[in-house]
Amino acid sequence: MNLINGIGGAFIFSNHPKRLADWYTEMLGMKFEGSDEHGAYYQVFWALDPADPARKLDTSFSIIRSKTPFGSPPPEVEPESMYGDQPFMLNLRTHDLDALVDHLARGGARVIKRQDEPYGKFAWVRDPDGNRVELYQPVEHDGEEQ
Repeated sequence: MNLINGIGGAFIFSNHPKRLADWYTEMLGMKFEGSDEHGAYYQVFWALDPADPARKLDTSFSIIRSKTPFGSPPPEVEPESMYGDQPFMLNLRTHDLDALVDHLARGGARVIKRQDEPYGKFAWVRDPDGNRVELYQPVEHDGEEQ
């Protein structure tokens, strides 16, 4: 029995949501709705339901003002492995990782690491709150991303 059919949302809580939303807009080309007045910014991604292609499903990526201060600066030395040393990590999919990495470099963001695997290309950056973000380009098979 499959009780979960997808991710409804990913939420980052920040002491400075506008600054963080501006960074994701400038560096990653995201298009947020919302405002600092409400303390939340969000972008909705749409997909077709595999069980019923006539039905659209949404996933929201949100940056929301935190109720209490928190956060920590990034480490002085990045770990060898990009996994398991922080409470969460966003994985954002792209069609052209090389172009995205070039755009990030022109904007002053430092790519922590790049790695190619048989199933895709990866790069990691940190946002202004110190969250490590994984960028992912799936391998294309027969004209379709897998």
